[in-house]
Amino acid sequence: MVTHERLSPHQTHGEFPDTARQLPWEEISGLDTMYGLRRIAAAVFLQLAISCHSIPMSSHRFPVSGNKALAALDLIEVGEVDRSIHVELIYKTSANFTREPLYPQSMPALLRPETAQRLARANEEVARQGFRIKIWDAYRPPEVQFALWDACGHDDRYVANPYHKPSQHSCGTAVDVTLVRSDGSAVKMPTAFDDFTPAAASGAIPADPEARAHLAVLQNAMKNAGFMMLAAEWWHFIDGHYRNYPNVIEWKEMRDAF
Repeated sequence: MVTHERLSPHQTHGEFPDTARQLPWEEISGLDTMYGLRRIAAAVFLQLAISCHSIPMSSHRFPVSGNKALAALDLIEVGEVDRSIHVELIYKTSANFTREPLYPQSMPALLRPETAQRLARANEEVARQGFRIKIWDAYRPPEVQFALWDACGHDDRYVANPYHKPSQHSCGTAVDVTLVRSDGSAVKMPTAFDDFTPAAASGAIPADPEARAHLAVLQNAMKNAGFMMLAAEWWHFIDGHYRNYPNVIEWKEMRDAF
């Protein structure tokens, strides 16, 4: 059985798509039973009508990459879904905790199509507040996961042990993100990327009020889009439907895709 990265005890699975609105169960309290049942039935039929009208009839529920090699692997470049999401893959540079580039310069930000669509929804939410999402890491080749495991001193609080369980990054369902202004300029956040200290915990409360506010904007948007948080890292989010994608995507299968 494949196991996955440790999740925060406060995590819940987000629902998707957003046309499936919550039924007004709390409004039924104190009403006549039959009247309450009629309201439930009316709400169900209304939601079905909205869903059928909102979701186009297509052979694909999620976007499909124009790159045939990526599409065959059920991956998509994030820019194909939302070009306004900023990308700065830290592991393409030496400005990471291993002090050497781990990705080729041609490496794009890749995710499962469903995960990329969720991220686009989160980006839409932060955009309404004058921000954008910036990606620090997305799909991660398994070979890089082994390198990070060794470089971190085998500390599974921050890097999933590849000998024990696959990283959701290597399955295409995890993404490391931060918040930036719409022009891509940085805003105050709790810590830098890969800051392996208690201050980087997703539940830590930043002392700086701006960082605290920005973190709340990011976390709320990601949660509303259906992502879950990792306890030790505020920047790390996992698709709530990650169990639908248990397979690691091997680098050798896609290295010629870009």
